[in-house]
Amino acid sequence: MNKTDTIKEEIDNDESTAEHEQQLATELELISLLRDNKDILQRHPDLLAVLEVPHQAGGAVSLIERQVSVLREQIAAQDKRLHQLMDVARDNERLADSRHRLALNLLASHDLEDVTSIVLDVMSNELSADHAVFKLFTTDKDRVEQSSGLFVDAEDEALNAFKTMLEQKNTVCGRGTDEQKNYLFAEEAAKIESIAVIPLVSGANLGLIGLGSTSPARFKSSMGTDFLSQIGELVSASIAVHLES
Repeated sequence: MNKTDTIKEEIDNDESTAEHEQQLATELELISLLRDNKDILQRHPDLLAVLEVPHQAGGAVSLIERQVSVLREQIAAQDKRLHQLMDVARDNERLADSRHRLALNLLASHDLEDVTSIVLDVMSNELSADHAVFKLFTTDKDRVEQSSGLFVDAEDEALNAFKTMLEQKNTVCGRGTDEQKNYLFAEEAAKIESIAVIPLVSGANLGLIGLGSTSPARFKSSMGTDFLSQIGELVSASIAVHLES
């Protein structure tokens, strides 16, 4: 071996020794930190999912067993979340189908009586409403008397209970006030625990749809109202056509 090769080998050995010493120093520092923080795996259980520890049999639970337990918990949580997302997707698909069928049926409706029947059927069956009512506003007193409850006096002071939602054109869900429930459901009002009110608007306030449930959880104030609002838009457009004809 010539002198150059000897020098190169010595340099390589020195570098290897330096790397080994650096690694040893790092490991010693890590060991010291672990000894000073014996509960670190309890405070950071996610570390168990990435540690590689050989299994050793014994009375105590090994790190590898704990690691497997953590991974199983993570998988179970992800599986639960996946099932929840699938349930939401199926529910959204069902609602989309209902909206599509409603639109087709409204297009085929002949008069307001058809519209009323179609909408109340959808509300009762698809939305599991215990009670569903249709109220159309008019200033024609004779029409109110002849409508059997479909047309109501647009100047009735009882409608002040719905003033804000009609002005803002917002669908509202929740427990509802006594005034709202009494106006919508009359003698059944005492049984109603939650309601949904859908304003019917097409240029002007045409009326509203009221849904009532005996369950306080059915129409919660936190629930999404997109589907109900879209139903309101479809129904409003259909009503406007028949009112003009």
